[in-house]
Amino acid sequence: MFKRDIVAAFEKVSDQWITDFEVYSDELLYHKSSENEWCLAELYDHIMRVARTYQIPNFYKCINGVPESGKPKNAKGYLIFNLNILPYRKIRMQSFPQNIVTDFTPQIRKRTELYADFEDFRKEVIQVSRELETVDYTIKNRHPFFGAINARDWFALIEIHMRHHHPQKKRLENTTV
Repeated sequence: MFKRDIVAAFEKVSDQWITDFEVYSDELLYHKSSENEWCLAELYDHIMRVARTYQIPNFYKCINGVPESGKPKNAKGYLIFNLNILPYRKIRMQSFPQNIVTDFTPQIRKRTELYADFEDFRKEVIQVSRELETVDYTIKNRHPFFGAINARDWFALIEIHMRHHHPQKKRLENTTV
């Protein structure tokens, strides 16, 4: 089974997102190609919202021994978490339950506030990662697309989610303003 350093992977990806943010002009950060498209600022906000309202809470449910039953990890989950294969697929927010859609929907925030929050988010995730040393990997919580996954997978999903959005991020960065 493939095993990777998920904390180092998060640090590398989040460092790149911070470096990229620093060079965005305000015009690029807030540019929307269409009403149905997010701007880069919304994408950054979305990454933090999903981690804080969904991925990290499910990570802690596993750590605190509060499992949510469901079907075992499926083939998609195995490819992503065990083999680190991330097939690109657009996922519509509507495919999640309404309460999760509300939590995941980004807001446009001031540049300085968004940047500071993303730096704080990075520190929070690294702090959370310290819990990985004492995890019981037999305790799992259900994910709607991947089946029941453990705390390590829930934590890895933070970085995986950022990689999932990488093509969208690149497309938005290359938008003419």
